[in-house]
Amino acid sequence: MANKSIILLPMLLLVSVVAMCLSEAAIVSEPSSDKGFQRALSSLADGRNKQAERIASEVVESAGENAWRAWLIVATARHRLDRYAQADEAYKQFLSLCRSPSERAYVMEQINRCRLAREKSVRPVVVSKLLSARKRAKLSTVDNRKFTESSEHFVVRSHNSELAKLIVKHAEIALGRICRTILAGQDYPHSVNIYVWPTVAQYRKHAVSAPEWSGGGFSLRQDKNGRLVRSINLTQLGKDGLFDADMLDRILPHEMCHLVLAEFFGDAPCPLALNEGLAMMAEASVDNSRVMLAGTALLGDSKITLRKLLMTERCNAGNAAVFYAKSFSLTAYLHKRMTPGQFREMLTHIKTGCPLEEAVQRALYVPVDETFLKRLSTAWEAETLRQWQFLSALEE
Repeated sequence: MANKSIILLPMLLLVSVVAMCLSEAAIVSEPSSDKGFQRALSSLADGRNKQAERIASEVVESAGENAWRAWLIVATARHRLDRYAQADEAYKQFLSLCRSPSERAYVMEQINRCRLAREKSVRPVVVSKLLSARKRAKLSTVDNRKFTESSEHFVVRSHNSELAKLIVKHAEIALGRICRTILAGQDYPHSVNIYVWPTVAQYRKHAVSAPEWSGGGFSLRQDKNGRLVRSINLTQLGKDGLFDADMLDRILPHEMCHLVLAEFFGDAPCPLALNEGLAMMAEASVDNSRVMLAGTALLGDSKITLRKLLMTERCNAGNAAVFYAKSFSLTAYLHKRMTPGQFREMLTHIKTGCPLEEAVQRALYVPVDETFLKRLSTAWEAETLRQWQFLSALEE
């Protein structure tokens, strides 16, 4: 019979020690389940969160509803590990089986804390502004052995232990921004391997499908068992042999966005301009040089019309800079002018085969109009010039 006395769970809360009371209607549990619960509880009290989650999950799997207390241990362990979405799910599992008002109030508070933490975790962080010269020097060192760090969505392998920790943290932040802010709630329940190679030569050796000029790339491939393997390859050191935070600020979120988009669209064609525009939006900060170039191109001989931009499937060295600038400008314009739901709906329509202009009209619920693309182009170019004028004024 489950003990009906008050059980104190040391360090259960993230902010204080809280007493968890068993209800008078405690359900009879198997002795083995009860022992497992106590082991999980002990691991949690000792700060062994991964072990606590594993043991408590085994209790839940073996005893089902009879192990409802174990859901709280699973949730708390995940909460401490900053796996907020999974912690939220476990807290809700506990709520569905718990009838104690005091415990339900406590769990509702934790769910709210998870929500706030998730919102905070998606805010862009410009890593380069946080690194001291001493820290950069440490991140430039290369060890003979590999270090591994893991999180909810990533397994990072690097020859620098501090860099592995930094990447796994900011990879989660970048993914959160991509899925919840940029793609308006896109789910991504997958695990991604991130490999950090010390030099460009080693990166090119392993990232065989990436362009030769790149410092990072993603890949989707099936292993011999038919399972989909998701990978991102990065370069630790620049040409000067020193760590460049541009890898964290720009390359990592950029390639990650391409990976998420590749799985979202599948075999459906996505306009290159939209694909690259979204990847640039995922970067930690706006590159004002792109905004300036987009405006300058409209005033000069390098103008790319909206129709041509949407039809471009590959850009060459001659127009690459302007193409990327215009792609970012267009995508950011659409994202800003549409609600999250409308933007998501636009992407869904494109996924089903609609051209971008038709997808936008459907998402906005406006009648299909042959002049829509021209009107969209006029409005977008006007906004591009307005931003160019604003930045130009700041430079004077």
